[in-house]
Amino acid sequence: MMIMFARLSDRQEASDETLNYTQVILCFSLFALWPLLGDVVFCRERLDPSLFAIDSSAPTKLYPEWWGEPPRIGPKSPCRNPGTCVECHPGNKEMDTNHPFPCVACHLGNPLATEKSEAHQGLVIDPGDLNHVEFTCGRCHPEHAGYLKVSSMALAPRLINHTRFAFGNQNQDVLTYGVRETSVLKEIPVPNLAGNQETKKPETEGDIKLILKSLADDMLRRSCLRCHLYTRGSDRAGEQRGQGCSACHVPYSNSDSNKPHEHAIVKSLGITPCLKCHNSNHIGCDYVGLFEKDFNRGFSSPIVNGAQPARIYGSEQHTLRSDIHFRRGLVCSDCHPSDQLHGKWKSEPLPERIRRVSCEGCHVDFNHPLIAGSDGGKIALKNRLGKVVPVFRNDVAAHNIDKHNKLHCSACHAGWSFQDYGFHLMLDERAEYWMWSINSSQNDPQIQALLHKFVGDYAALVPPNQPFKQPLPEKEWNLPVTKDWLSGESSPGAWFRGYTMRRWSNPPLGLDSAAKVAIMRPMRQYMISWVKSDGTVMLDSVVPTTSLGGPGLIMNPYSPHTIQEKGKQCHECHGNPKSVGLGECLIGQNKFSFKPILSPETNIKGNIFRWDALLDQDGRPIQSSSYLGAGPLDSELFLRLLFPGTRFRTIWSEYLEGSN
Repeated sequence: MMIMFARLSDRQEASDETLNYTQVILCFSLFALWPLLGDVVFCRERLDPSLFAIDSSAPTKLYPEWWGEPPRIGPKSPCRNPGTCVECHPGNKEMDTNHPFPCVACHLGNPLATEKSEAHQGLVIDPGDLNHVEFTCGRCHPEHAGYLKVSSMALAPRLINHTRFAFGNQNQDVLTYGVRETSVLKEIPVPNLAGNQETKKPETEGDIKLILKSLADDMLRRSCLRCHLYTRGSDRAGEQRGQGCSACHVPYSNSDSNKPHEHAIVKSLGITPCLKCHNSNHIGCDYVGLFEKDFNRGFSSPIVNGAQPARIYGSEQHTLRSDIHFRRGLVCSDCHPSDQLHGKWKSEPLPERIRRVSCEGCHVDFNHPLIAGSDGGKIALKNRLGKVVPVFRNDVAAHNIDKHNKLHCSACHAGWSFQDYGFHLMLDERAEYWMWSINSSQNDPQIQALLHKFVGDYAALVPPNQPFKQPLPEKEWNLPVTKDWLSGESSPGAWFRGYTMRRWSNPPLGLDSAAKVAIMRPMRQYMISWVKSDGTVMLDSVVPTTSLGGPGLIMNPYSPHTIQEKGKQCHECHGNPKSVGLGECLIGQNKFSFKPILSPETNIKGNIFRWDALLDQDGRPIQSSSYLGAGPLDSELFLRLLFPGTRFRTIWSEYLEGSN
């Protein structure tokens, strides 16, 4: 089951100027869906209805109000000299004991005025907003505020520059652009192509490359860059937050109230604020065991009480095994130090940056800044003195193999990983909302708002809210317009998306920039299409070309936050074609042979490949990495892992005997 963009050129008339048929093929069989729905109805008639009594009105009926423990706000103190503010805001007359300042100390405004217009002159609704943080939080915390304004969370440089590399806009692994101009970064360019009705259809490969370069910046600004701290982001359930310091230090729960849970500033809010940005199959959601379901409504949960369950982070989620650190009560800041999160770590040498967030820092070398020695000689966390850190065990067979020193711990200990293969994006400037309504879980708030406005609750298999929202008549449909998350300006068209397939098991392995074996994740396997408002097909399923001249099919090394106590068994990597980068295969029984399960992609001009394969059968790279020096396994590791020798079989036999 997957979503694929059709060859648009195959559906054009001889004029090549208009598109007359639907551009999306939904490789999903409704004949397979109806029996499932029938089973649901049948079960509801036979079983106790109370078993299905799920309240779909609020996401926190299915998801926790807070991930892990709720924030400890503690007692509050009356705000000093609040002025006339509390006459209209009586619920905000108290603050946490560390910040009981006069209202104007943080919010500015006029505390003596009695008229709203006068009182709100110069008002700062969100004191943590990085656009004016130097006048609010920065007055007491100038160092933290200064570092945060140029931090990765604020500027999103890796997302921007790695994407621009994939589209051929800049060199590999060079951080040149951010969402704001700084002393070392430029602001990401404003594209001058998308929505320009005078833009001509490309006729040459050079024309296509020029268009793709502009579309890359347009896609980033209108479809991707909503999670950095200079924007407020989405108002969907689970994603409400502040716009800077307040994103992490003002408590917003997973509810859909769009207001802070408490009028307070808290040093650590645990995991909940992190997932407001790190969701939708990005690191963070995997820590608590969430995997985003496919966008097609056929993947939605069974109907309960006449409706679908509520959603969080814009889509429904599969619930998988969470990280062992989460199950032990650790939050993100227990591993990622404060100075790393605030951005101060960038001033340190590169080796120090790598060491400080490694598994070895806690479990082997004991030099992580958040590690402390206890009286009993055991290693404990500074922030969690009751938590004892397990020490690396030398009696484990896999830990005694020298060549395993070249592996990241997560290569064996990650329980699963995000594997979203084939990232299809279409800039559609037509009002074809019926066509997209079946894929309403786009996890783009602008797309979801468009579909809900024009198609109503028909965008869902069964509406999650009552009363039913009717669609607008098609004669009232407007052409789609979406905003630039950075400038706030709007342009014609909307970026719709889909994936070839989404998986979470049996990840491939590759090398990181330090030549260490790591799990590889499909990050930027782009297929780009663009249709103008008059139906002209500008681009049809085109893979961009990277700055190195290869196809923009990219898998990057990463560490899944799905760590489990026990590592993988030997055969899950050794002799496994998927692990070495050949993709999912059926393995022969009598002799070593394999047959790929996923058919080659043949709809892309000049490229025939499989989405889940980094290498061909001779070990030649098919896909690359946007990190300098990273990529598929080298030829020696490829052969050693694919064809395990006598020593491996001996160790594996001894392991099996010992396990009995």
